[in-house]
Amino acid sequence: MKYILSSILALAMGVTASVAQIPGMMSMPSAQPLEGTTLGANETIAYDGIALGNRVKLRGYVDFIYGYGDLDQVGDDSRFSTAGDVDFLVDFSPVTGEVHLAATTDDITLEQAFARYSFNQDFNLSFGRQLTNLGYEADEAPGLFSVSKGYFLDAVSEHNGLYQVYNELASEFNAAVAAGTVVGPARTGDDIKNSLKLRRNYKDGVRANFNNGQFGLSLGIHDGYWGLNDDFNDNIAIDLAASVMIVPGLEARLGYAHQDLEDSDIGQFNTWIAYNPGDLTLALEFDYFDFDGDSDLWDIMLLGNYQFTDFFGLTLKYSHEDADNLLPSIDYSSDRFTLALLFSITQQFGINFEYSHTEIEIGNVDSDADEIYLEGLYTF
Repeated sequence: MKYILSSILALAMGVTASVAQIPGMMSMPSAQPLEGTTLGANETIAYDGIALGNRVKLRGYVDFIYGYGDLDQVGDDSRFSTAGDVDFLVDFSPVTGEVHLAATTDDITLEQAFARYSFNQDFNLSFGRQLTNLGYEADEAPGLFSVSKGYFLDAVSEHNGLYQVYNELASEFNAAVAAGTVVGPARTGDDIKNSLKLRRNYKDGVRANFNNGQFGLSLGIHDGYWGLNDDFNDNIAIDLAASVMIVPGLEARLGYAHQDLEDSDIGQFNTWIAYNPGDLTLALEFDYFDFDGDSDLWDIMLLGNYQFTDFFGLTLKYSHEDADNLLPSIDYSSDRFTLALLFSITQQFGINFEYSHTEIEIGNVDSDADEIYLEGLYTF
């Protein structure tokens, strides 16, 4: 057990060392085929919501999850979690804006807060705290095709089925700091959890956007891209993403992000293609992360979803992650398989079930993890 924990700790520390060097509807998207790409578009006007007047709309969701996780040789963990999200959408065209508040049982945080000026129907400039562009999967529960994200590192960092692992990793990390074998501040379980998040973060910055329906383009400059406690003086990051709707329902995207640090660089290349002619959704995604040339991580995800009826949908996902030299002589790979059953009880309320199994290899140690999630999701 200690060797497995030490290996996973090495992985977490490797990602932390690479990333934390930076200071500081139902759970089922609409089955309607996409008529145009959304990248760079002014979606504030088009979003549905509860009208609070002529200029302001309100939307949000409440997400209740039972999560169970069993990591080989470490143990199992099960718990409930409740989260909610409230978004305010403001339209004073050509100026629009959004404020997103996220709540858990522990605190309330500001997810996004940005304004947008539209020069015309195709070009706009947005500034403030915004969601990063790179990645196929949505950042919030109502946009997902399952309960958890597809990649194991994302699932570990964002969901509660293996929560006890974070605290054990933090205890070992703090013991290593006390012994002098690791340099750095003491960390909590939540610190370890947050350091593993590589995709779909919220960052401060300004972004130029173009969208004419068939083509989308977005160029942004931010005070960081992956880590916490960002400082624009030392952590300037850029991202560039392009999208094309080849035919209605068939979209391809390509993007790159880069951040210069005082002693290292981090880069991410992301591309995906998705086909959604109606009730069927198919997607293929590829990522490549370069951590200062000394270590790297690549991954691939395949997703298939079919909405059999208005009441029932099914999702199958497979993802592979492969990292080299996150720490000297430490390599990591995982293969994760997910089955999700999605039940739309009403237009606003759904019950979703997920089972995921992951085969993990860290160094020369093989392990596996099983996760079960049961979710009640209410949107408004």
